[in-house]
Amino acid sequence: MKSLNRLAYQMSAASGLVLAACGVLAQQAEDDSYTPLGLENRPLQTHWQGDSPGALQLGGAYTSDDNYMFGEYNGLYNKGWTAIGNLQWQDFSGAGNYWQGYVSNIGLDTREGELTWGKPGKLSLSVGFDSQIQVSNDNGRTPFSGNTHQVLPDNWVSGTDTSDWPLLDESLHGFSQELKRNKLYLDLDTRLSQHWQLETGLSYEEKTGHADVGGAIYVDQSSGDAVLLRAPVDYATTEATLGLSYSDQRLNLAGSVNYSDFNNKDDVLTWQNPYNNFSSAVRYPDGDGGLGLAPDNDQWGGRLTGQYLFSARTRLQVDGSYAVASQNQNYLNYSVNPALTVDVPLPANSYDGEVATSTLNARLLFSPLRKMNAEVFYRYRDRNYDADRNGYQYIRGDGQNQPGTDFTVYNTSHDYTAEVGGFEVDYRLPLRSKASFTYEYEEDTRRNAATEHTKEDRYILGYRIQPWSSVTAKVEVQYADRRASTYQWAQSYYALLDTGLINATPDNQRYINHPDLMQYYLANREQWQTKADFTWLPADRWNLNLNLQWRDDNYDASELGLTSAEWYRSYFSASYVPTEALSATVYVGYDYYETDQQSRAFNGGPQKDAFEIYPPLPQASDPSRDWRVDSKDTSYTAGANLQWQVTSDIALALDYNYVDTRVEQDMGTDPTGTLSVSDLPDVNTRLNHVQLSGTWQLEENLALQLDYQYYRYKSDDWAWNGVQADTIGKVLTFGQGNPNEQVNYVGASVIYHWQ
Repeated sequence: MKSLNRLAYQMSAASGLVLAACGVLAQQAEDDSYTPLGLENRPLQTHWQGDSPGALQLGGAYTSDDNYMFGEYNGLYNKGWTAIGNLQWQDFSGAGNYWQGYVSNIGLDTREGELTWGKPGKLSLSVGFDSQIQVSNDNGRTPFSGNTHQVLPDNWVSGTDTSDWPLLDESLHGFSQELKRNKLYLDLDTRLSQHWQLETGLSYEEKTGHADVGGAIYVDQSSGDAVLLRAPVDYATTEATLGLSYSDQRLNLAGSVNYSDFNNKDDVLTWQNPYNNFSSAVRYPDGDGGLGLAPDNDQWGGRLTGQYLFSARTRLQVDGSYAVASQNQNYLNYSVNPALTVDVPLPANSYDGEVATSTLNARLLFSPLRKMNAEVFYRYRDRNYDADRNGYQYIRGDGQNQPGTDFTVYNTSHDYTAEVGGFEVDYRLPLRSKASFTYEYEEDTRRNAATEHTKEDRYILGYRIQPWSSVTAKVEVQYADRRASTYQWAQSYYALLDTGLINATPDNQRYINHPDLMQYYLANREQWQTKADFTWLPADRWNLNLNLQWRDDNYDASELGLTSAEWYRSYFSASYVPTEALSATVYVGYDYYETDQQSRAFNGGPQKDAFEIYPPLPQASDPSRDWRVDSKDTSYTAGANLQWQVTSDIALALDYNYVDTRVEQDMGTDPTGTLSVSDLPDVNTRLNHVQLSGTWQLEENLALQLDYQYYRYKSDDWAWNGVQADTIGKVLTFGQGNPNEQVNYVGASVIYHWQ
């Protein structure tokens, strides 16, 4: 649902960008003869839209209802009045100096501001702040109170599952889920000489509030006593950067070093166990559960970018970076329950490990022939772990005494190296057309993964044509073939566990994932992609665009797991500028994504043998135990944008966005098998968002602005419908419901410009 809200926001922004793009095309046409001439008409620019030394906007706004989707990121999540306050100011009247500053959204939690002093072309010093907020579903309830240690009411009556708690309903209370960020920063840019420039930056950010997290107390992961909890967030991040750049007619170089320090003021989240299972040291009222929170860490890094012009037809571009992240925060105890027995101490006081990441991108661009351009490129990425491999006899789920040596688990390094090399050529043809061909070869190497090596070839063929000055078409077809080395399905099993447990386990049960289940990003895959873009200017004031995309992924060697995925996208937009004072844009879009996944249902013990071929087959070896899910995601979008300069003193703007999505999950089984499944209910979401704005110029420097928004969002997700706090016997949930918001926003403000 959050992604839907972001999609609507992006579509709103896109509708405005389409209008701006019509004008940009005209400038692009000077540089690229294949770009059609754009629409040069603009709405009439009035005097309050022009440059001025400063502008002040003051007013008030009213939001009709509490919400968390409409106001998720914009600060308008509470019912009631908020202040509108924006200030922009600049002064270039000083002798060789200038000042610039702004403050926006003064009345909201999303306020930001910056003040800059400088000498044009020589020096710039900026200091600023940036505040953000994210709100989440706040209609849930919980019986817990507290922050890093969450406790139940004193009169709590426990039980084996959620239905056994007689005082649950009267103990539930609401809570908010808000994450706030407040950042202060200082930037300094100065030109040292004709060729050298220095850039520095320093920032400090605090992130506070609450998210949500799931925790459980258990001995066996299949039978945990689970709860949903408010997760405390109290982070502080300091970042610093120092950069130096050099430029002349042929050579451009920019280097920087950076440092970041992350500090979490909380180490662990604990909660009082509401269940009465397990031993007295674990059950209510004395037992607790614990979750380690994000550890403190820091990172040093550097980056170097450069370009060298060998000639007007040949240049080299390089971009490389290196960073080392380290983490050495002291370990927590094996359990938050001190009554549990711990005979073997931790193998070390902290992880004391580092991860080094290196990247390199290099491109050589040249023109071997008058009508041909070529490029040779190389990309490299490497991630390397440097940490001791230690064994940990950790207590699973705070539920029992420390297990024996056979149950030791080990931290695992996941080194990764990816190299991509290839070339691209394009050649200009008649009818103002151009054909291009790209070849890429990628080889990835992984440590402690099911597949050690994957290799992929990618071929891209493109064609662009402009048969008439008003029509442009571009088509691209890509084929990729990824091949993996032998799939070692037991690699993660051997890397994680102790030899004592491995030797005590039958060899036909030594796996974590079923041997026939291949992780999709490591599996063999054939991929086809096509893209097509069409632009037509049927008249001087019209601009029509059509974008089509299709992708098909076939995991032809995967028996279980993701076996195929297909994606379609089509978007159409039309822009019309009938007069200099009026412009309009409309768009419609369609997205479709379908995946097929296959799995097998089986129990542990003797039923976990996945290698039998003669009947009677254990469950893990029996194809009749297979089940599959066909998932379809469909999205329809539409919108319109209108900019109208009614008179020289009155301007109107309209923006409308509509998004409708549906998720279908159809389940199936082998007709000859004994499994019985049913389709999951569809998930539907719908958004309507209208934004209206009108500006009336009262005097030369004074204007009145009125704003209105209508926001309607509704979701029907079966995973939330009718799910109360105690609906699931072994999971205490928040009992949140689906969002169903209808919000009206009205704002009125005065804008003053001074000369």
